[in-house]
Amino acid sequence: MRIISVAFDTDDLLRAESFYSSVLGLPTTREEGVLSILAGSSQLTLHEAPTGPGKQHLTFTIPRLMFDSAKEWIAGRVPLLRDADGRDEFDTAPHWNAHSLYFADPDGNILEFIIRRDISDDRTGPFRAEHVQCISEVGIAVRDVPGVAARAESVLGIGAYGSGAPTFRPVGNVEGLLILVSPGRHWFPTATPSGARRLIVNIDSRATGALEPGPGITIHSNAAHR
Repeated sequence: MRIISVAFDTDDLLRAESFYSSVLGLPTTREEGVLSILAGSSQLTLHEAPTGPGKQHLTFTIPRLMFDSAKEWIAGRVPLLRDADGRDEFDTAPHWNAHSLYFADPDGNILEFIIRRDISDDRTGPFRAEHVQCISEVGIAVRDVPGVAARAESVLGIGAYGSGAPTFRPVGNVEGLLILVSPGRHWFPTATPSGARRLIVNIDSRATGALEPGPGITIHSNAAHR
């Protein structure tokens, strides 16, 4: 599974543009009320809305040998998020075989840089924004986590990724994951509660179809690109 695009809201388009363009260094284009951001092979689209954003979670995959370089790069631009023990980098569960760090955008969305050791990209050297490979995770707050996970498998052909829980269920694979959580569940490693007012996710998967797992949330899948 690959995440092609993600779209949600912001209450300050110019502030978001400054962050994603000047701080993260990602290519951006702005039209009236809409900001488009290229993150490797994925696109993030922010719509300006007076109701403001929910609290989203996005993960960006980076080359597996560049974690230290990326950490130094991003820590010079934005504070890293820490857990209750003061840690600012984290190993995932063993089957994920990954290592990550977290930071926030100006809307309070929780962003993540992750290396996935099972993805062969052995570039080295100083990290730059163009080393971002893609958006590889998007958090989706839904009321019935197990039910939506089952529908994602039956309708879109997206299976579970390891074990989960009634309030947390990742579905997809090492290339792309939908992180299904209950509304209000905190995004790791913070106390920021999950939530969404509008979220549109386009993916490539094994089947073509669409799900609407909650108000304002749509997942579109297209198998034609595979």
